[in-house]
Amino acid sequence: MKLHKTVLLKISEANKGKLKRLKLTTELYHRVLLFYLDVIPRLGMYRIASMSKREALTFLEYHTVPTKAHPDPKYPIFPGVQVNIRRSAINKAVGMVKSYLSNLYRWHKEGKELGHEKPSYPDPKRSSLTYYATDVQFKDVLESSSGIPFVRLKVIDEKGSYTFVNYPVKPYRWFYERIDYLEKEGFKLKNTATLIEKDGDFYVALLFEKKVSKPELKRPEYLLSVDLNIQRNLACIGVYHLNWKTKEAELLKIRFLNGELTRLCYKRDYLLHELRLKQVLTGRKPASGDNKHIWAKIRYLNKDIALKAASEINRLVQELGTKKVAVVFEKLKGLRGKKKSRSLNRKLNFWMRSAIVERVKELSFEHGYSIFFVYPYRTSKQCSRCGARGERFSPNGSKALFRCPVCGYTVNADVNAMKNIAFLALSHLLHAGGKEAQVVAFQASLKSPSGQNLSGACRATATSCV
Repeated sequence: MKLHKTVLLKISEANKGKLKRLKLTTELYHRVLLFYLDVIPRLGMYRIASMSKREALTFLEYHTVPTKAHPDPKYPIFPGVQVNIRRSAINKAVGMVKSYLSNLYRWHKEGKELGHEKPSYPDPKRSSLTYYATDVQFKDVLESSSGIPFVRLKVIDEKGSYTFVNYPVKPYRWFYERIDYLEKEGFKLKNTATLIEKDGDFYVALLFEKKVSKPELKRPEYLLSVDLNIQRNLACIGVYHLNWKTKEAELLKIRFLNGELTRLCYKRDYLLHELRLKQVLTGRKPASGDNKHIWAKIRYLNKDIALKAASEINRLVQELGTKKVAVVFEKLKGLRGKKKSRSLNRKLNFWMRSAIVERVKELSFEHGYSIFFVYPYRTSKQCSRCGARGERFSPNGSKALFRCPVCGYTVNADVNAMKNIAFLALSHLLHAGGKEAQVVAFQASLKSPSGQNLSGACRATATSCV
C-alpha cells in the first residue's frame, strides 16, 4: 500500500491578472466536475463504481467527449475544456461517487434505524484541482536558495488559452526541514500538485508518496489496550507484556491521557457553551456572523486534540519497539440515536474517537505496528476480575469508579474497561478470532484448564481489522 504526505505552499504577491487566471481555472474545473457528477447517475452510479479508475475514465470520456470515431456522444460536454482538467475532474467525480455509495450503504445498514440523516449527493463547491505532471513545475522551489521562489502552473486566460504562468510562493519557516525529513523517511516527491482555494487565498500542495507493506503481527510482544472516553481522561492506556512461551501476560503500566488534552477539551466545551448562549440571547444562527470565527476555533481545537492524543499513543509504541506492538481499540459504531439524551448526543458529536483512531492507523502503517478492534460488548459494565455485572459510582456523582457486587473489586471505571478490552483482544490473538473461545483474565496464567473460564466472563466474539 501507499502512504501520502502533503506540504503546502502559499501563493503570494501575485498580480491581479495572475489571480484572475487562477479563479477562471478553478471555476472551469468546478463546472466540469459538476457536469460529470450530473452525468454519472444517468449512466449508472453502481456500474461506474464497480470499474477501475482507468475503466471509469475511458467509459465517461466515450459518453461525453466527441471524437472522429464517435462524433455524437450521449451526453456531450460543453466546449473549451482542456484534456487534463477534464480528466482530473472525472477522477475526482468517480471518487466522490464511490465514497457517497459507501456512506449510503452504511446508512441503510445502521444509520437509518438510528435516525441519522441520509447522506447527500456530493457537492463540488470546495473541491481542489489536481494538476498532472505535464501541467505543473516546482523545480525552482526545491533549488532556490535566494530571492522569491515560484511554481509554474498551467492556467486559463479570458480567451481560453491554457499556458504556463509563474506564481511566486512563500515557503513557511520549516518547509525545507520538512522536505528533508520526509526524504529521510523514504517518501518520494511526486510530479503532481493540488491547487487549493481557501478564504480568497490560493495554495499549492506538493505530494510525497511512500510504499509500505501492511503490518501483520500474529504474536506481538506488547499489547496496548486503549479505552477512549468522552470527558475526564481522554483515554486510558494499559501496556501489557505477553510471554507466548509460558502464555502469561503482565500489566506493566497504566497511562491516562489528561492534563493539557483535558484542558483543550474543556476550552472547546466552553466555546460551544458560548455559541448556545449567543443563540438564545440574540436569536442568531450558530453558523452566522462572528460565530464563524468561534466555529473555526472549535475545529482547530478538535484537530489539535486528535493529533496530540494519537501522538501520545504512538510515542508509547515507539518506546516499546514498533514491530513488536499491537494496539487495541473498541469498534464503536452507531452510538448516537433517538433513545439517548440530547446532552449525551451533543457530547458524542464532538467526541474525537474517529479522528484519533484514523490518525493512529496512519502512524501504524508508517511505523509498522498492528491495530486490532474488538466489539465493546459489556466492557464498561463487566467486572474485569470475576466477570460479573457491576455498577459505576462516585461520591460526587460523576460515576468515575467501578464496583463489583460479587467479588467487591473496586477500581477506576476506565481502568476496568481497559482491562476488559485487553483480554478480548488477547482471546482473538490466542484463538484466531473466527470462532468462539474462552476469555482469559490477565490476573491468571493464559494456560487455562480445558473448558474452564478463568475470568468468569462471557465468551468472546472479537474481530480484527487494520
